[in-house]
Amino acid sequence: MKLFSFYNDKFKILNFTLFKFRTTKTGIYFYFLGIKLFKCKTEISKLIEEIYQNKSFDMQDFDNQIAKYTQDITPDKIQTDKHKIAFFATELYDTGGHSKCISNLIKSLDGEYEQKLFLTDKYNNTYKNAANTIKEITKHAQVVDIDTNLTPLKLCESAKKISDLIIQYAPCAINVYIHPDDIIGAAVLSIIKKTGIKIIFHNHASHFPDLGMTFADVILEGMPSTVKFTNEKRHLYNTKIIGLQSYRKDETVYYPQSELNKLKEQMGIPENNFVTMSGGTSYKFFDQNGGSEYFEMILHILKKEKNLCHVVITELKYKEKSIVDNIFANAQEEKKRLIIIPFQKDFDKYFQLADVFIDSFPVSSALTQIDLMRNKTASVVKINNQNPQYSFQEYQMPNYPYMFEKTEDIENAVIELLYNKEKREEIITKNYDFWLKTYESNVYKEKIVNIIEEDLK
Repeated sequence: MKLFSFYNDKFKILNFTLFKFRTTKTGIYFYFLGIKLFKCKTEISKLIEEIYQNKSFDMQDFDNQIAKYTQDITPDKIQTDKHKIAFFATELYDTGGHSKCISNLIKSLDGEYEQKLFLTDKYNNTYKNAANTIKEITKHAQVVDIDTNLTPLKLCESAKKISDLIIQYAPCAINVYIHPDDIIGAAVLSIIKKTGIKIIFHNHASHFPDLGMTFADVILEGMPSTVKFTNEKRHLYNTKIIGLQSYRKDETVYYPQSELNKLKEQMGIPENNFVTMSGGTSYKFFDQNGGSEYFEMILHILKKEKNLCHVVITELKYKEKSIVDNIFANAQEEKKRLIIIPFQKDFDKYFQLADVFIDSFPVSSALTQIDLMRNKTASVVKINNQNPQYSFQEYQMPNYPYMFEKTEDIENAVIELLYNKEKREEIITKNYDFWLKTYESNVYKEKIVNIIEEDLK
């Protein structure tokens, strides 16, 4: 009679669970009666820990180590189909960032190519956290259901499951938006690289070290400074500036003032008050030393302007909320005029409500600035010369007059635009014209088609 029987990752004696183990990205943890006994590291878990601890933007050594794990997976050269393209990501969300980029591009290329989206991680989470994004994508492309038991500790097996599906589909090109630390995604690309499928790496996380970029045929960059950063810090040179894609011209709804006044009322903002606004993932507003120059500046503006409410669209973590509470500890009247709300699916209406939008810092929000141009909302932009990888002022028109390095200059510009409606309308018009020529959906789509059909031949 067996003393131990193996069943669903648990050891059992007389039907009582005594021992069990749990696999994570960094190793295998063994438990006895719920108490962690020890951690067993594998070669891959050690590599993952090194990646997590790494601060260098040159990830080629890590990519090469990952490629060694998949070197025995040798797919045949395939006949790719010029009418098919693929998209490849880790997971998606319903707000901001690469998820919107993927959705916009898939929508714009509908009719140009057959399209499929492949995901490496948390497939079920994507359907839970990105229900609206997936609903929109599936109107134009198939989302491939991949086994959710993928694990970095079974790197070759996991990578082969995904790469087999992509190779079977045989697209002429694959658009890559994987997370910076996606080791499975990088392993998949090391296999795809052997097939003749062209790899287009969208550098959507330009302020992070990125796995997988080594395998790209072309790296698409948003602006000249990210090209410079990729060349000098990542030591990769197959770059091309393409910017970011926004909506089609006819897709934006512009709300009447009566509708915006109703929204103001719902938020508890007096109708005659000015509204400034910011938005972005919460980490973008805080520095690494546990402070926030951004919220200190907002407090200063609120003290100067009694007829102003400031709205921040974000979701603060507990520690971040404590930092804000501390900054406003002796300014309860101003804190009443600081309104923090969660991310909004109908964010266009909120953006149009703002008289002036203030860029997040120390980390800027590139796509947000482009959405503001589209929504005809004036914005003031922060330049971060100390950490240029966090600064996206180059998405603005050349010589944009409302971008500054010093916070006092930002404050002055905000107040000037609030009280000078003529200047506000002038910059709104110029921004919108620039958006039409640079970021409008069809303009960007033609750039992508040209890369697929001409540059990557």
